[in-house]
Amino acid sequence: MRAAVERGRKARRGAHVKLSDVAKKVGVSPITISRALRNPEIVSEDLRQTILRTVAEMGYIPNLAARALAGRHNGIIGVITPALHQHGFAGLMIGIEDCLRATEFRVQYSSTLHNADGEAGELRSFLTQKPAGVIIAGAESYGDLLPLIEDATCPIAHITDLSQEPARLVVGLDHHEAGAEPTRFLLSRGYERIGFIGRGADIRSRRRKEGYEAAMREAGRFDPDLAIGGNEGSSSSTGLGRELFARLLQRVPDIDAVFAQSDDLALGVLIECAARGIRVPEDVGICGFNDLEFSAFTQPSLTTVQIARYDIGYRVADMLLRAIRGEPPGEDKVDCGFSIIPRGSTR
Repeated sequence: MRAAVERGRKARRGAHVKLSDVAKKVGVSPITISRALRNPEIVSEDLRQTILRTVAEMGYIPNLAARALAGRHNGIIGVITPALHQHGFAGLMIGIEDCLRATEFRVQYSSTLHNADGEAGELRSFLTQKPAGVIIAGAESYGDLLPLIEDATCPIAHITDLSQEPARLVVGLDHHEAGAEPTRFLLSRGYERIGFIGRGADIRSRRRKEGYEAAMREAGRFDPDLAIGGNEGSSSSTGLGRELFARLLQRVPDIDAVFAQSDDLALGVLIECAARGIRVPEDVGICGFNDLEFSAFTQPSLTTVQIARYDIGYRVADMLLRAIRGEPPGEDKVDCGFSIIPRGSTR
């Protein structure tokens, strides 16, 4: 009980600790403390450790609003994403965090939950806080965003489908090809009645569906009944994969392959096949998307499309960091591409 009370007292004291109090305790000027917290590499190792220890002991909390008023930005990099909760975003997040970990910047995330109408509001909210920069990681539309981007006083970098509007500080891939090429792969393995399942709720999924349709038309195999999607509010999940595949079988009983828009959906197809006694890959081939960790360990293992999510996150953060520091970006637009990973779920 006494320890808890003491912690509470320390927390209350920390709320009133000023930068000048920390400086007095360490025996240096407030500007030295401020610079050391923003750019730790500019002070000696011994002094840095002394400052960090004193900050922790005194409970000093930097005032980001005051920093923003005093300088060009508040030291925060905002990241706007449509799907913070989805597995596919984790790799991007780790790449962003790893790139920025040793810098003076900290990351703040905002998720729009695929609500295109909320994208401009989230960006506007970040910009009012004077961030060091912003990463827009998968905008649905740039119609309302472009005016804000043009007027922004900080750099804004993008993870996009390469068909979208931004021309600089862009990292992404061509999702049309990421739909067409796996379809061609399935065709090359002897499959003919290839289905497509997914939600289609965002521009990247829609572009992949368009790529699938283009490849099927090229092969003379296109049939609109072969494509099926979930409801607008449904999530990309294993249960949805089972449901969509069951509905697809009712519609097209002679289907012999499925291109699923996520590995979660593909797993659902695999489970439904097992429940119905459908052999994979002999009767039905399955290709997923994202190469999530479990995909290599299902039985049979899932053929899938691998996206360099970590690399995309790292490169877009590095591109933004260069822009914040006034350095050349290297490339204005980077295509990170994709790879097809053949495994046991296809011939």
